[in-house]
Amino acid sequence: MKFVSANPKLIRGALAIGAAFVFLFFGVIVKLGRDWWTDENYSHGLLVPFVIGFIIWSEWDEISSYGRRGSALLGVSLVAFALILLIGGTLGAELFTQRIAMVLTIAGLVVWFFGPGVLRLLTVSFALLLLAIPIPQIIFNKIAFPLQIWASQAAVWGIRLFEVPTVRKGNVIEILPSGATQVIALEVVEACSGIRSLMTLVTLALILGYFTRERRGVMFQSFGETVRSFDFWRIVLLMLAAVPIAVLTNAARVTATGVLTYHFGRRATESTWHDASGWLVYVVALALLIGVNGVLKRVGRLGRRDSSPVESRESQFLDTRSPRVLVAVVVLIAAGVFVNWFQSRSEVAVERQTLSQLPLTLGDWRQKGDEIRFGEATESVLRVSDYTMREYLSADGRLANIYVGYYASQRSGATYHSPQNCLPGAGWVMNRPELIEIPVSGGRSFRANRYIIENGVYREVMIYWYQGRGRAEASEYLDKAHTVWDSVLRRRSDGAMVRVMTSVGNDEAAATTAAVDLSAQLAERLGAFVPE
Repeated sequence: MKFVSANPKLIRGALAIGAAFVFLFFGVIVKLGRDWWTDENYSHGLLVPFVIGFIIWSEWDEISSYGRRGSALLGVSLVAFALILLIGGTLGAELFTQRIAMVLTIAGLVVWFFGPGVLRLLTVSFALLLLAIPIPQIIFNKIAFPLQIWASQAAVWGIRLFEVPTVRKGNVIEILPSGATQVIALEVVEACSGIRSLMTLVTLALILGYFTRERRGVMFQSFGETVRSFDFWRIVLLMLAAVPIAVLTNAARVTATGVLTYHFGRRATESTWHDASGWLVYVVALALLIGVNGVLKRVGRLGRRDSSPVESRESQFLDTRSPRVLVAVVVLIAAGVFVNWFQSRSEVAVERQTLSQLPLTLGDWRQKGDEIRFGEATESVLRVSDYTMREYLSADGRLANIYVGYYASQRSGATYHSPQNCLPGAGWVMNRPELIEIPVSGGRSFRANRYIIENGVYREVMIYWYQGRGRAEASEYLDKAHTVWDSVLRRRSDGAMVRVMTSVGNDEAAATTAAVDLSAQLAERLGAFVPE
């Protein structure tokens, strides 16, 4: 029995709840769809809803027969927790939190109406939905950058097999084309590191493993039955195998690009071949994944055992006259009105000076040259309300660079770009992180992040922190929590990311001391530009 034979009252109840759900999460759904359409790392998300729909349709007899009276307490608790996350994510401009709140709301509604047993049967569907949600950029980069380095290392090894001379500097591969005098630098960016195909391959591994399982109708009915099932462990191994497959196939792509660059010059990095090779990587990786799945099935074949048929029973818990449906619709609509009201509330206007008026002298430091401005493309990514980047020279001749990026409001999604997000993508390696105290007037101090960053021959001390609304924080997570708190109670979400950099030179301790001094002088004067 499929959806076509479902009770009309059940359908009306589902439509009522669905409409209320869309009203609550309309903005979240639109932004997620836009990311699926524009972000190649998560373009597989466009297919995930259809795959989930097919899974539910194909397993509908089992799901409907397994349905029991829902757990109101657990379901309501999940929905309530999800709504708290939604409000916090909305006020803190954290899309990942809003999207997780959407998934938790769906899970809560399933438990509310059908019980946790059906939620277990839908484990794969929820896992696919989670795999289609873009992870926070700071976590994404912690995954992408090691993959960039591994792909670079493997590509250099492969290029040298073809007797092509090459030098690797972090994630940048330098090649001198045959007969040329100018070195071409190939940067192994995220697209060539395996991260795009990894996100897709892990999702495909789950789909492939689920639809090729030997024993139908037994997975996820109980925890014990699941962990004793070879199908479960085969799916886990298949998803893990996606990691080396993604890295190796992309390393092979970089190898081929490097060899072609040696023979044909820069045309090899800009031609149709480079674009077509990206699709070829997907095809080869998928073929390898199917091959691994075939090997695992041969090794652990248990023999197909068809599940005994189950009697389909229609659930009446979504009857439009059911109090649960009415309560669910009212809660979702009320939450939507509440969230929209929070979003539409105007923020308190604060008076401040523009950062272009930052003093030319900071203690013993004096500005050198003019302000440095980014290009339009970079500014469109940063989405800052105001910023300054300039160089200062100390009395003893040390040169340092400062950057202050101010956001008048973070509710619209424009928010800080942590150096942990930007620098690795530009080839910088961030080493030896530590928290360091920055002294300010009145015997006070605050903590900031200190890194030693390297890119080829360049080696710098970098200090950065988040400042705004009377706080200076090292942790962007703590700052995000305070942004939510201040948005609710003070109707403010303004703030700035502040960064100071100077060359290590021959004395790391002296460089750190100088960077701390400039940071302290800068922090003292930011009050007029980043209001408390």
